[in-house]
Formats: sequence, structure tokens, C-alpha cells
Amino acid sequence: MLQLHCRRLVPAAAIAALCATSSAHAQTASSLAPADQTPAPPVVNGIDSYFDTWWQRVAWARATQPDWSSPVVTTTSILEERFRFETDFEHSGNGTDTDVVDGGKGLDLIVGDTEEIQIALPPYYVRMSKDAKDAFEGWNDWNFLRFKQRLLSSPSDQGNYILSAWLQVGAPIGIEKLTTHAWTLSPTLGFGKGWGDFDIQATVGGVLPTAYEGKIGDQLVTNLAFQYHILRYFWPQIEMNWTHYAGGSHDHLSQVFITPGMNIAHIPVTRSTNFTIGIGYQVAVAPTYRAKPLLPAYNNNWVISARINF
Repeated sequence: MLQLHCRRLVPAAAIAALCATSSAHAQTASSLAPADQTPAPPVVNGIDSYFDTWWQRVAWARATQPDWSSPVVTTTSILEERFRFETDFEHSGNGTDTDVVDGGKGLDLIVGDTEEIQIALPPYYVRMSKDAKDAFEGWNDWNFLRFKQRLLSSPSDQGNYILSAWLQVGAPIGIEKLTTHAWTLSPTLGFGKGWGDFDIQATVGGVLPTAYEGKIGDQLVTNLAFQYHILRYFWPQIEMNWTHYAGGSHDHLSQVFITPGMNIAHIPVTRSTNFTIGIGYQVAVAPTYRAKPLLPAYNNNWVISARINF
């Protein structure tokens, strides 16, 4: 019953949000701030005009949403124009160490007044073990494309909130030891609220395979991040990441991570670009280690995230 509930409710909520009408978007955008404080969105007439007004559109999108820093682990609801690269250093209870070179991050582009797409890089895994048969390296399955729709937002000096929905598509391109052999859909609803220098960002979503559901199972994934902004560039934070499995070998099991971290954000590089570096240390707090099925997926993990915003 939990698997059926997960498969029906999670994607229904996020996909319904993605299908909001364009008139609703326009109404939302026009109500974000008084006309004398927020510039009007660019008027697009044809493909040439679309690219000519690109940076005007990016500036308008940023002016009509909070200016928080994206958490280290939790996906932000904010529309971003940037390139992001990430590396993870995982240690598991079975004694293996796994380095993940870019965990599905990449290029984020603001393609509409309230829309963003992400074109991600494929993640590369290097697993090290004392037992040679457990050591390998190669590509994992690739969450290559994400579409994000901003539904509601208000800048930090006004309502200081945001609500977005997105859908990510994964392709089974990984090596045999890593792939699930199934395409996946990951619908997610994200939201956040700020009070002065403090903000909370959260997501709830699912990972739903399109094949081999009985073997793979579904995942219900939630993330919660608390941030505080100090000394202009510093964003200390603590995050909770919870995953519940419905079906498959991990049926009815869950794992929970706590991730303290820090972003040093929005450091000017040029007039139009800035740089952010983030670091977090994930610690599994539940369940206690079990070998079969392996859970938690790893006991601890250093996350290093670099971003160029433009």
C-alpha cells in the first residue's frame, strides 16, 4: 500500500504543479512586487528577440525571488543561471570508499521568466576496496535533464519566499555494477521561507523507475536545510536528508543523514560572474549498519561543491 501511495501522490503533486497555466505565471509574476521596484519582464517577439533579451530575463527572474545561497545537498527552489560541479567522498560500513565525480550537477539555465532547465553531467564512480572484486570504476546512471517551474516567489526584501516544482529524467547508461537498467522520473516540489538573514529550504519528491519496479522499488525523498547569512559571504547551514524505500530489496526501509556545512557564496569574479564554494559533511544517523541490503548507502561523506554564477 505504501508503494502505491508513493507512486500516486508524489508525482501527482509535482506534475500538477508543473502544468500550471501560463496565465497563472503571468499573474504571479506581476504580483511579486510594486511596479516601481521590480523591472518588467522582457517582451519576446521571435527567436532573435528571445536571445537578445536573455540577460534581461535572467535579471528579472533574480529580482523577483529570494537571494539565498543554494544549500550543499538540498536542491534549491530558486532559479539559477550557473555551472555547478561537485565531488563526493563516501565511506561505507562495509569498508569501501567511493569517490563520485560530479553527482549529477552541471549547467543551469533560466530559459523563461519563471522556468529553468538543467543539463547535467554524468556521474563517474571510483570505488576502492581491500577486496579486489569489490573495486571498480565507471559511469553511473545519468539524470541528464531537469525542468524547473517557479510557481510563487517574492524577493528577500519583501515576502521572502518561493515555491517551485521540477521533473528530472534519468537514463540507464551506467556500468553493470551500478545501473538499474531502468529510466527514472523524479518529480519534486520545493519551497522555502526566509526571515531576515535566516532561511529554510525544503523539498519532497520521488524517484520512480519506469521498469523493473518490483526489483528496484520507489523512493520517497525529503530534504530540509536551515541557513544563516553572516559577514556578507558566509552561509553556515545544517541539512537533514531522508529517503524511504517502497518495494524492491529495500522495501519498508529508510535512511537519514545529517549534513552540517558552509557555503562561501557570491564572491565577485568579474562584473557579471561570481563564485561559490560549499563543503558539507554527511553523517548517517539511521539505520544502524546492515550489510544486506546495504544500508545506509554510506556511513559518512565529504561533499565539495563549486559553482560559477553568471
